[in-house]
Amino acid sequence: MTKQQEIIERIYDHVENDDVDKAVFACLRLSRSIGDVFNTLLFLKELHPDKKQSDQAFYEEVKDLKKEAQKFLWKIVGEHWLDGRTLDYSVTDDPDKTVLILGVGVMQKEKHHINETISDLKTPNGMTEYDLAAFTDRYDSTKSQFRLRLSGVNTILDRIRTRCLNYASRIEHQIASQEKANSFLMDVQNSVNTYFYTRSENTYIKLQKATDLLGSKNSEDNALLLTAIRRAINSIADYFYPPVESEVMCVDGVTRKMGNEQYLNRLHEFVMQSFKSSTSRELIKAELDYLMVFTRKLNDIASKGVHSEVSESEAKQGLVGLYLFLSNIIEKLEHNSS
Repeated sequence: MTKQQEIIERIYDHVENDDVDKAVFACLRLSRSIGDVFNTLLFLKELHPDKKQSDQAFYEEVKDLKKEAQKFLWKIVGEHWLDGRTLDYSVTDDPDKTVLILGVGVMQKEKHHINETISDLKTPNGMTEYDLAAFTDRYDSTKSQFRLRLSGVNTILDRIRTRCLNYASRIEHQIASQEKANSFLMDVQNSVNTYFYTRSENTYIKLQKATDLLGSKNSEDNALLLTAIRRAINSIADYFYPPVESEVMCVDGVTRKMGNEQYLNRLHEFVMQSFKSSTSRELIKAELDYLMVFTRKLNDIASKGVHSEVSESEAKQGLVGLYLFLSNIIEKLEHNSS
């Protein structure tokens, strides 16, 4: 069970036990762990509705974002919070004050305090009939005010409780979907690695090198990842279409160089020669076109000695695209040979 799944289970427990404040704390941990800034701010607002406190908490969460993003988040979080805290009636002496501005922890304690206070409102012994009637009337009015406030507190707490439940359920489903995607990508990677492990050790090693560098937070490793991807693509071209010294008349009727440096030409020609079926070839060619654009960008950067022009996310996309392309190539080759 992952860290996020453990937190989700804890949220479910808190929701079932009606520990709304604990559920909010757990939801805050969950939203932070997955980088969900919007819900992090919203759950923080539930804990710290006071403007000074919420402003400080907001700043700490969004200080690395652009000003436009900060303004948008502040506006949308405020709207969602206000909508959840607005009642159809006032629980104070002012009929226009229908927004309950209390931290969820304070509301949780106030809920129990009000219930205890109502239970303690008992008629004293030894009162005359006239005094008893006046006392009862006053107590009934006080109890009604307490019950009205309790109803408001319960309404807001129930909204927050429901939000915590829905949030945990949504993230649980999201994690399950991600695991399916990860499983699919793992299957793709395994099939490609297995194919080259028995056919081209050089290609296998270069793919492994690129994979090992994936996800590193070291900027130098990110630069090495770009180089590793280029070398893997070069090795793949060498395997499928080894370099030749003379120019070659290609399938499209154009004569091209197919030497060691022209590995993209060779990879392109291999696809055009190997897959005659229009449907199969067009799909693989589309993937190859994307891969070639990415690789040419890497080649241009390498020639300038600059690595920062390709982001870490672009490098990841390039490696994933390479594996998907190879997976389709391998599937079609094995299907044609059967």
